[in-house]
Amino acid sequence: MRLKVTVAYNGANFVGWQRQSKGRTVQKTIEDVISVILNQPTEITASGRTDSGVSALGQVFHFDSDFNISPQQWQKALNTQLPDDIYIKDVCAVSDDFHARYNVVSKRYDYCIQTGDYDVFSYPFVYQLNRSLDLDKMRECAAMFVGEHDFTSFNATPLEILPYQIRTIKRLDIIDEKDKIRLIFEGKGFLRYMVRMITQVLIEVGLGRLNSQDIQSMFELNNKQACKLNAPAQGLVLVEVRYDC
Repeated sequence: MRLKVTVAYNGANFVGWQRQSKGRTVQKTIEDVISVILNQPTEITASGRTDSGVSALGQVFHFDSDFNISPQQWQKALNTQLPDDIYIKDVCAVSDDFHARYNVVSKRYDYCIQTGDYDVFSYPFVYQLNRSLDLDKMRECAAMFVGEHDFTSFNATPLEILPYQIRTIKRLDIIDEKDKIRLIFEGKGFLRYMVRMITQVLIEVGLGRLNSQDIQSMFELNNKQACKLNAPAQGLVLVEVRYDC
């Protein structure tokens, strides 16, 4: 039986999703628990990786099991043994050809910026900029990123690893939440640091340090030296991964 699992986690105390030789990762933490339940080494496959310090409300992974318990029992068993900074939101049985990564229709990432006074309660999940931003200018420039573009200048994935860096952003909204600003990104897939780099570019626009001409120049340069900006990890959350099934 193939199981599709939706999981939330607080990324503050992890060095990222992907299993690594050093450091605490979300993937290994979950795999260790499943392996104990199944009494054999088990790997899980996620919709994609999140970096150190990035959290998730709706990450999705799948794994295969011959263990004869229901999805609801799996959810309870996993939550009983997982640490408090990981929570299984849903488990459901899916067809054997379901793939958590390859079947993704779209993903939503939110990036939250504190523009009001420093907030001691939200600092692990919100970028504490603590400065006002010009939202009209940010929205004007955000529109430049919507649609299909070559995002070579706006991500850290090396061209030697992935020469084709054209992606489509379906939505990039900027929401005023009084003392906070929320950027909502939706698209089928994003390259390494892509959301955070675009976010920092828009922050610089909001602070009056960059404008639309600067962004256009970055697009035209189309190289890894065009943009060296990258917003802090803690403001980023993987909110939802959508599938047809």
